[in-house]
Amino acid sequence: MAHPTRTVGEFLAVLRKSGLVEEPRLSEIAAAWPDPEADLPEELPQAFLDAGLLTHWQLGQLQKGKHRGFMLGKYRLLRLLGAGGMSSVYLAENTTLHQQVAIKVLPVKRVDQTSFLARFEREARTAFRLGHQNLARAFDLDNVDTIHFIVMEYIEGTDLHAKVKQEGPLDLRDAVDYIRQAALGLQFAHEEGLVHRDIKPANLILDRKGTVKILDLGLALASDDDKEASLTREHDEKVLGTADYLAPEQATDSHLADRRSDIYSLGCTFYYLLVGRAPFAQGKLAERIKAHAKKQPPNLIEKRPDVPPPLAELYFRMLEKHPDARPQTAKEVADALAAWLTATSERTPASRPSPPRRGPPRRESGSQPPAPVFRHGPGSGGSSSVSLGPGRRPAGREADSGSFVFTPPPAAGKGPRPGPPKPLPKPAPTRKAVPKGKPPATTRHGSPATPADEEAGDGKPRRRRQLEFAGLPIAAWIALIGGLIAAIVLGVLVFMQYG
Repeated sequence: MAHPTRTVGEFLAVLRKSGLVEEPRLSEIAAAWPDPEADLPEELPQAFLDAGLLTHWQLGQLQKGKHRGFMLGKYRLLRLLGAGGMSSVYLAENTTLHQQVAIKVLPVKRVDQTSFLARFEREARTAFRLGHQNLARAFDLDNVDTIHFIVMEYIEGTDLHAKVKQEGPLDLRDAVDYIRQAALGLQFAHEEGLVHRDIKPANLILDRKGTVKILDLGLALASDDDKEASLTREHDEKVLGTADYLAPEQATDSHLADRRSDIYSLGCTFYYLLVGRAPFAQGKLAERIKAHAKKQPPNLIEKRPDVPPPLAELYFRMLEKHPDARPQTAKEVADALAAWLTATSERTPASRPSPPRRGPPRRESGSQPPAPVFRHGPGSGGSSSVSLGPGRRPAGREADSGSFVFTPPPAAGKGPRPGPPKPLPKPAPTRKAVPKGKPPATTRHGSPATPADEEAGDGKPRRRRQLEFAGLPIAAWIALIGGLIAAIVLGVLVFMQYG
């Protein structure tokens, strides 16, 4: 059993056994502390750190008295990147090529347990054959005695779960772009016959260049390989995955999962990036799994008013309970998100609509909404309005007449997609009939209302519009003034004759 190093001699002895530092360099630095019985000063370990001969993780292990486990074949372990029940991942260096890699190590206690080793080896083979910019690559599968490990691409960055924990909910455009990239990686894996089955924020890592890569293919299901697909079934492992992101059918039986199950998990991940928590994150494990199957997903716009209705509609579809109601391919999701990013990038800041204040109406579980298909119409220019198809308009805003069109395709097997909606014919003018026995309508001046006095549609009698002054028609004023002039002329003539 290892014991903490307390003296200079104990520390140097453990360091020599580890093989991390070559003897000439070790002796050179240790010469400043010649007394092996002296208490271990902080300056001695720090000197090895400053010289770049040890990492903080290595030093911590040495000070605990541990001198083993730093080397795996030709790889030197530098630090622990992450650990879980199924594996630990280390940053390592190839001592021959001096290249940094990630080493995924299967715990020794897992080697003889159920299907862990078989699944671990399958993950390596799967990752090795997948060459896509949004998927982490594997380079090698090896073992040293009972320690089995996978040599993988090292991605310098942070996973999206940690990013949200550190920074809070993400900017809308960033979140959309990250999910778009993940959907592209999923589409490639799906085309290779694989279902990931554990899509979640912690398995999406963002590198320094802004590229999202999917990690951890340990639960990937090879649909075209009966032997590999049956590994977990042989050992009665029915439920695999992470509860907060688990599709309803996958919670029932992991072998029912298909590519649409990954789309459901990606929709839950989208919600997490925008809100800061999973959609069904409350309660114990069994309660969360039940919520995925029974509860309606929370309204995204209530938490993020800046989410436009087309994206909210896409989120709702990704979280449909029945797989047939979801987008059927990851490419469909990626294309929809890419179209939204392209259209909104064409807007000037002044032309961007204000965030909607209310969400789309809730739908009953199992309903199948129209699939979101974005396209650019004629005369796109800089216009970027959004339409949700015939008779529908985004909540909280008027739909502009523009080029960015969001139309529903027909359900599978229902024939070709319908074209643009035909304009409705204008209704013919109608005249409201006067009930029998009711006196005819009159104008406000008391004269009977003629057909010309009525307008089609509302049935209210209205007189033709006349020019008026001081409440009297101009014609009445002319008659009045003419009569007055005639009276004056007549009076003058009478006065001249008899006066």
